[in-house]
Amino acid sequence: MDIALDRLGALVDQFDTSWNIGGERLAGLTDREYRWEPWPGMWSIRRRGSVTSKHPFGPGEWQLDNDLPDDEPEPAPLTTIAWRLGHITSGLAGRWEYTFGERKADPNDLVEFSSSAHNALVELSDWMDRWRAGLLTLTDEQLDQPGFGQYPWGLDPNIPFLGIIWWVNREIIHHLAEVALLRDLYRTIGG
Repeated sequence: MDIALDRLGALVDQFDTSWNIGGERLAGLTDREYRWEPWPGMWSIRRRGSVTSKHPFGPGEWQLDNDLPDDEPEPAPLTTIAWRLGHITSGLAGRWEYTFGERKADPNDLVEFSSSAHNALVELSDWMDRWRAGLLTLTDEQLDQPGFGQYPWGLDPNIPFLGIIWWVNREIIHHLAEVALLRDLYRTIGG
């Protein structure tokens, strides 16, 4: 395996490897498993009007449970595979829009959440591809520039964009690992 040694190349390699491993763990995901709630009160995606959180979002029939930072329950609720994949997808979509897009769309309206595992994986894959393609266009000056990405809810104004890329990779690794664990639990006790 060849590993890039330049700053951006190393992070893109990490992104690719994480997505390849995560994608393998997502193979065969069923709708039932995708929305499985092994514990009461979990956050998930739900039909508009039946969400359990105070500030759900999503432009279509299905919304992602969410609260604003000041309203987040303590402890944080457990989340379904659907929530975790929706969280990754909406985060990537918002980051892409405010880095490589027009930087004006409401980040909460960029992803059409779905009750279908297949549709959710297609949407996630699309945003992963867009993000990666955008990364490959960056210059060293852009990597070093605080505020290059202008995502409204992030650290963008305060740290070089290289740190934002690192953060996005960390989010993908973190949540795909949680999805893998939920799949293991489902296979063991839920299915």
